[in-house]
Amino acid sequence: MSDKFKEILRLETVKYLNTASILKLLSEYSTAEECRNLSEEELGRSGVSRAGIKNLRVSNFNDIIYDEQLEKMNDQNGVKLLTIFDDEYPDNLKNIYDPPLYLFYEGELSKKDDISIAIVGSRSLSGSGKFSVSRLSKELALSGFVIISGLAMGADTIAHIGALEVKKRTVAVLGSGIDSEVNVSSRNTRKRMIENSGAVFSPFLIGTQATTYTFPSRNRIISGMSLGVLIGEAKKDSGSLITANFALDQGKEVFAIPNEIYREKFVGGNNLIKTGQAKLVMGIEDIIDEMPERVKNMISPSAKSVENKIIEFSDEIEGMIYKKLIEKKMSVDELSEEIGIDTGMLIGKLFMLEMNKLIVREPNNFFSIARK
Repeated sequence: MSDKFKEILRLETVKYLNTASILKLLSEYSTAEECRNLSEEELGRSGVSRAGIKNLRVSNFNDIIYDEQLEKMNDQNGVKLLTIFDDEYPDNLKNIYDPPLYLFYEGELSKKDDISIAIVGSRSLSGSGKFSVSRLSKELALSGFVIISGLAMGADTIAHIGALEVKKRTVAVLGSGIDSEVNVSSRNTRKRMIENSGAVFSPFLIGTQATTYTFPSRNRIISGMSLGVLIGEAKKDSGSLITANFALDQGKEVFAIPNEIYREKFVGGNNLIKTGQAKLVMGIEDIIDEMPERVKNMISPSAKSVENKIIEFSDEIEGMIYKKLIEKKMSVDELSEEIGIDTGMLIGKLFMLEMNKLIVREPNNFFSIARK
């Protein structure tokens, strides 16, 4: 375990000494003891408040927490530690305000994570939401982006699985200690991520339980590790909006998938688009267009139109519609009669297929397959 980690933990026990000050101090000095003996002027230059200086002077440094963490790491097969002073620490995360000083992780580290998109959203996605998140995750992964999320139920897990299904790297950040399981259903996804050369990170000490206070910290790191955040579906008070706000504060791009306007569960995401805080996404090109040139140059040209390779449907009815339109272009009334569903439901399904660029609307309310 890193010696820097020991010194970080010592300084974290000092009341009124914040993360930014600890980072500055340990960037210039080797030990907590050395920091304690600095002059008030030197400590002040590192951002330490008067109250922090007073507490630092009288602190009784001990290594109880360090020893406990060392023992817990030995009990957790495959768990490793990374501090902000290590070269392998994620560059995107290092450049945000107040980055975490350490990360526990399992799996493999990769500089590919510098080219990453976070995908978050509701834990109870609609059928169309599942389709959109899954498809965009696959297309972005095939294009060269690492997919980052929080391994929670719903949008998070669907995003991770999308990347795994096309055998690409995906990374999770937990809102708990690395030893905790987010939920029972995530166990297999987490295992697949590690086996597929991905990684699972935690900014918390081993043994930390998830609470309402740990998830905002997790969300800030998810956005911090990425180049941008894609919102699948979000209510007006959704945790996904916290991630979006962190991304905006960090100068990251925010994207959102448009949804039905009269349903409460979609208000949050739609409002991000309405207020101009998020760019409306109807395909991966909407995301790639907002990336810096260095990123665009790293995206695989053949993958930019990866929708040629993937055709999925949110339910059986969408598949039936698509199959009918392969045969010939048809009107709403013809489709309703052929498939045996009312026009109200049919129009909703046609809208989603059109939004996902699988079909096109022609004059006189006819529809046909979108030609690539």
